[in-house]
Order: sequence, then structure tokens, then C-alpha cells
Amino acid sequence: MADDTTRSGTGGYSSLAIRDYIESLYSPPANDLTDAVGELERTDMPRIQISPTDGSILRLLLQMIRAKRVVEFGTLSGYSGLWMLRALGVDGHLWTCEYSSRHAEVARGVFERAGYGSQVTILEGDGRESLKKLEAHAPFDAVFIDADKSGYPLYARWAFDHLRPGGLIVADNTYLFGYLAGRAPDRNLDQRSIEAMQEFHVFLTSHCVAACLPTPDGLSVGIKPGNGF
Repeated sequence: MADDTTRSGTGGYSSLAIRDYIESLYSPPANDLTDAVGELERTDMPRIQISPTDGSILRLLLQMIRAKRVVEFGTLSGYSGLWMLRALGVDGHLWTCEYSSRHAEVARGVFERAGYGSQVTILEGDGRESLKKLEAHAPFDAVFIDADKSGYPLYARWAFDHLRPGGLIVADNTYLFGYLAGRAPDRNLDQRSIEAMQEFHVFLTSHCVAACLPTPDGLSVGIKPGNGF
């Protein structure tokens, strides 16, 4: 049920206390995840990793489809990758693309210390340039997009073409930091990025069974149709 306030999008029942309570139960701290977050602080990397709630959602989605082969665009320190690897099991594999060689080096250490080194392939450089290399390993069970926002339409189309039927496209920050609709571009975000994210949403909803989960940043999920899906 929802009342008029929550339905209108002008209010709700969430609070920092509720968020902390939920995260303590649904996504409790773990040594490997703490290590990944700690690396952000030790190396002065940007604190732009997904939230623990998003991580637990991501893990649940992958477990629900019994994912074993996953691609990620945007590695950072490996935090989101660890959440996904928890879902893949000992025979799963993650291919993750990271533009920054420094970030890739940090993530490599995080994955190794967590015991996942042999289950992860890190592709350094522009994610667009890694697409051909990844195609040799398709079809995939899921693709998680959390990289340059102007590239979301390209990554979504590529994902759709290289997923198995019933595979998932998951993308973070799809509210585009409040710029998706009803906010003009400014020096923080240009019109091209807004149009690219809108194009992503149009593609996802026209090609997949899709929903945008109302997390603080917007988490979009689409299932590729086929084989009963």
C-alpha cells in the first residue's frame, strides 16, 4: 500500500536511522567489503562505490538467475565486484572493465586478498575498447553498468546483444544525480549526458522487461526476453 504522499514522490518514510538498521541486517559488514572501502580512503580514490543496499540487491538478482558469467563496466576498488562474486559461486567468473590503471591495480589486490583472484579478469582502458575482447566469452548471464554515464546506451545495446535469454542488464545512477528529468543542464552535467541517459531508459524499456528500482540513485533492471522470460 502507499498513501498520497509516497505515491506523489514528495515524501516517504525513509530515514538515516532506517537505512542503517536495514543495512545492518540485509548487508552486514564483511572483511573483504571493508577492505574495498578502506582502499578508497587509503588511496584517495573517489567514494563513488554502490551502496551496501545496492550491493545486496545486485547479489540477490544474480543468485535468482543463477548467474555464472557476468560483465561489469566500472570496477573502482572492486566493491561492487565483490558483491557479485558472492553470488556466482566457485565456478563463476567476472569480467570487469576499468578505465584507470591505478584503480584496476587496487581492485586486483582487493580481489586477490578476498580469494577471488582466479575468478576475475580486469580489462584496463576505455570500456568501449574492451567490447571486442569480451565478445569471445559471450553469452553472459548479466551485465552491470556503472561507468561513464554518456556510454550507458552503448553498453546497454552491447549487453542486450551478448546476453543469454533471461539475462539481466543492471545499471546504477540512472536517476543521473537528479538530472534525468525536470532539471536543466549546468556546469556539473551537460545536455549530452542527460540525453544519453534518457536514451538508455528508452532502450531498456523497449527491449526488456524492465523496472527502475527507486533507490536514492536509481537502479535500473531489465530482463532479456526469450526462453519463457
